[in-house]
Amino acid sequence: MLKLLVWLNLNETLGLRGKLAVACAGLFVLTAVSSQFSGYFSTRADSRMTGWFIPEADRPLTHVTDRGRVESLLRGTRVNAKQETLFESQRCLAQAIYFEARSEPLSGWAAVADVVINRALDARYPATICGVVFQGEYRRHKCQFSFACDGLSDEAQNQRLWQRAMRLAGNKLIDFRAHPSTARATHYHADYVDPYWNQSMVRLTKIGRHIFYTDRASADF
Repeated sequence: MLKLLVWLNLNETLGLRGKLAVACAGLFVLTAVSSQFSGYFSTRADSRMTGWFIPEADRPLTHVTDRGRVESLLRGTRVNAKQETLFESQRCLAQAIYFEARSEPLSGWAAVADVVINRALDARYPATICGVVFQGEYRRHKCQFSFACDGLSDEAQNQRLWQRAMRLAGNKLIDFRAHPSTARATHYHADYVDPYWNQSMVRLTKIGRHIFYTDRASADF
């Protein structure tokens, strides 16, 4: 601060009171800025400990305490000829997240996962995650999730994004907590298309480039 005063040649332009006022103002600004950043980094450090700021896709996979219960969580009491393991469910859900939303914000990843799980819990759709994701896969360009019937490989090329999708999928299946805005979502489409079916839907929210809907029959409005 004294060097700054000399550089500005304040000895000649200000009196003693003026110099003291400038010095006090400078110290006040430095103290305020230091306190602000100290609080910020302290909050970030605490948040890293609690997981508050850690995206769900970057959190370690939640520990499974009852694998049998988890594996049957989405099948309920419905008759299902094809059984599905937790790993199979996780992989299929991760494929939906990766291929449908990898260019979207992480909240968009979670929203796509909500749609898939909401469908698996709905008696109108297949009772397993893989059944939902690959419903209609043999009808070219007429399946439920476009990547499943576009004729292209369903193997992820970006391993970093794939691992994040797998973590998010695992955590969603083990501890499913849909975001309030997509808790009822069963459909979505990109904002650059206008499909005929959205006229009979209730629009819920837009996340990234995706618009999410629920059908009026199941909406609580």
